[in-house]
This record gives sequence, structure tokens and C-alpha cells, in this order.
Amino acid sequence: MNTSYLRGMALNCALGLDRSTCLAALHSGRMNSDKRVLDMFDEPLELSYYRIADGADLLDPERMKRLLPPVVEAALAPAGLTVKQRRELPVFIGSSCFSIASEESHYARELAHDPGHAMPMRLTGFDVIATLVRETAGSNAAAFTWNTACTSAANALLAAQRSLALGRYRQALVVGLELANLTTLSGFSALQLMADTVRPFDARRTGIVLGEGISAVLLDVEPGPTSPRLVAGASNCDTHGVTGANPDGSSIAAVLARGLRMAGVEAAQIRALKAHGTGTVTNDEAEARGMHGVFSPMPPVCALKPWLGHTMGACGLNELVLFASALEDGFIPAAAGFETVDEALNVVPLTEETTAGPGYYLLNQFGFGGNNTVLIMEQP
Repeated sequence: MNTSYLRGMALNCALGLDRSTCLAALHSGRMNSDKRVLDMFDEPLELSYYRIADGADLLDPERMKRLLPPVVEAALAPAGLTVKQRRELPVFIGSSCFSIASEESHYARELAHDPGHAMPMRLTGFDVIATLVRETAGSNAAAFTWNTACTSAANALLAAQRSLALGRYRQALVVGLELANLTTLSGFSALQLMADTVRPFDARRTGIVLGEGISAVLLDVEPGPTSPRLVAGASNCDTHGVTGANPDGSSIAAVLARGLRMAGVEAAQIRALKAHGTGTVTNDEAEARGMHGVFSPMPPVCALKPWLGHTMGACGLNELVLFASALEDGFIPAAAGFETVDEALNVVPLTEETTAGPGYYLLNQFGFGGNNTVLIMEQP
């Protein structure tokens, strides 16, 4: 696969409303998880949640229209694209929330005023997101969308890179978006996967804490002055079960090995690995076994979900931007919350920041249905 460059990057998540604020919070060790009460049930649920601190009501259906455009513009700004280049800029979107929040709000209004004709989830597609991104960017080009669970944005990025490699475009805009909605919050609560604290690979891990975030990357065949390089990646789907990869780690090991082959990189050349690290019992087991199947010894491991929550379909891009920003600033983040080694996993994430240098870094993303994706980037 031909290489491409992360020419512009932007992020808005629980750590901050822009990339520099997020990076400063990560550096200082400041986390911003909050509590959310779901009061529509017989017994209200109080859930930990990593929200974007924009001052609006969490379930305000208009939030996306306010939050998404600044992220898109921030990613495009460094390249200084002409009007013509923006007009020809394709858009690749990864998300699992669609426009669910606005549909929930619409349904609630209809239910209150005309319950006999109220229709839930009339539209849950990507069209609202795609239209807003294209309008912001000034693009008349095609928009492509991915919903492959928690690998959505990572797969959108790989598809954009493939399009550039095939010569169809010279630049591509990739967007990851996940915002709060009742369907996701109540659904994951019903699955009994929710925890108060994220502890990836820790012996006391009990589950995930959801979060929201928006990220954007301008992918370019030409580098900027200090652009990280997206070298390659790989994706597979093992269909072992509804909620995760094969617990023996075989499909994860396979996608890791394929990603390295695609990149032309040996396992020993990976300077550090950004784990998916959900903090659930079975997902961490599968990821640990998969990593041990490829790496010996294990490179330094970091996990970012303790910092910004599990941002679902957007996590592949949100975590890429945050990780690449930290590398650019010269450090590999620690995995906050890790304290107790699980001997069965034999994975000990970094508990303190460590110095980053030039070289290859690997990023894991895994999702429901056994969707497994890895990305390999090079920090100059």
C-alpha cells in the first residue's frame, strides 16, 4: 500500500475542545469523566461518561451542527487548500452514532404531541453528517461512510489511503464522530458492560466507560513540514461472536501480522503500541493473546480510553489524532488507572509517560462482530 501523510489533524473530546488543549490535558494527567443519569427507566441509572465540555445539554440534538464544523476547519487549515482543491476533496466518515440523537429528539416531540403517528428512528444514516462536512469543507466530491462498530473511523482512514494509492485523489478528508445518545447509553448498560472507571489490562477491570469525540484528518500524498506518515494498515472480521473477536486471539494476531506485512515492517521495529484497551474482561483477553502471538518481547503499550472514554465508531481516528499529537510532542502517554497486573494477560501498560522518538508505531482497534483493524504510522 502506498504511503500517505497526516497533513492536518483536529480533535474535540472530553480532554478539550481542540487538539492543543487535549494534548495539554493528557500531558498534565487531567481526566474529565462525568456522571450521566438515565431517568426514563423504573430505576434510574447513573453512568460514568466522558463528554465534550461545550456547556450545552448532553442530548441537545443541535450539538453536532455546532461542534463538527470547527473540527473540520482545523484539520484543513494547515494545508492551505485552494477553493478548487476543497471542491474536489472526497470525504470519508466513520461513526456508529449516525444522527441518532436528533432522531431521538424528534421522536420524543412526536410522542408528546401525536403519539399515534410517532415513528422512532425515521432516519439513522450518515447523510446529515456527510452533508455538514461537505458544506463546511466546500466539497462537491463524493462522501463515503463506514459503520463497522468500533473500527469505523479506522476503516474509513484505510479506505481513504487506498483511494489515494490508486491515484483517484491527492487529498482526502477523514472524519470520526461519536456523540451522546440514549440508544447507545441504555444499550450498553443493558449489556452490563459499563464500569465506573476504565482499567485496561488491569486485574480489576470491570468494563467500559463510554465517551464522545470528533476528529478529522487531512490525508495527503504530499507531506507537510513535520507530517506523520500513515504507512499501512489491515482489517479482518472473524464473526466469532456478536460482541467481540475470538477470545483465543487468533484473528487479532492475524490482522497484526497482516498489517506489519502490508507496511513492510518487522515486529521488532515497532517502538510502541497503542492498544484498543477497552477494559472489559474478554476483549482485553483476546487483545493480549493476539499481541503475544506476534510480539516477543512486547513493545511498550499505552491505552487511551482512560483519558477520553470509549468513543465507539470514532475511536480509531480520535485515538490516532491524540496518539500522533503526543508523539509529535515527544512522549508516549501512560495508561491511567492501571495498578494491578493480571498474570493471565501478561500485559503491563505504561504507567508513566515515556520519551517518544522517530520510528514506527502500531495502533489497535477492535469492535463488535470481530471487526479488527490495525494502523501503522511512522513518526519522523
